[in-house]
Amino acid sequence: MKPQDFENEELLMMLQDVLTSAASGHTDNLRCPVCERADLDCAVGEDDWIEVTCPKCGLNFKGLLANPEENYTPRSGKMRETFG
Repeated sequence: MKPQDFENEELLMMLQDVLTSAASGHTDNLRCPVCERADLDCAVGEDDWIEVTCPKCGLNFKGLLANPEENYTPRSGKMRETFG
C-alpha cells in the first residue's frame, strides 16, 4: 500500500511509535509503518520540527514534536489560553 491509500489520521496513528522514538532521540533504524520495506530517513531539527521520509513508498511527514506553547513568548506579554 502507499501513503495516499490512508487517511491522515490513520497515517498519524501508524507513525505514533516512530514519532515517540524520534522524540526520545532514537532516529536510526526506524522501519516504515506503511510499506514495511525500508528504513525511514528521520531528521529532528533544533527547533523540534521533525521530517520523516521513506525512500521506498514516498511517505513524507513533517511535524512539531514539542508543545509550541512551552517555548513560545508572545509579543503582548500575555499567554493565550490553550483551548481558546
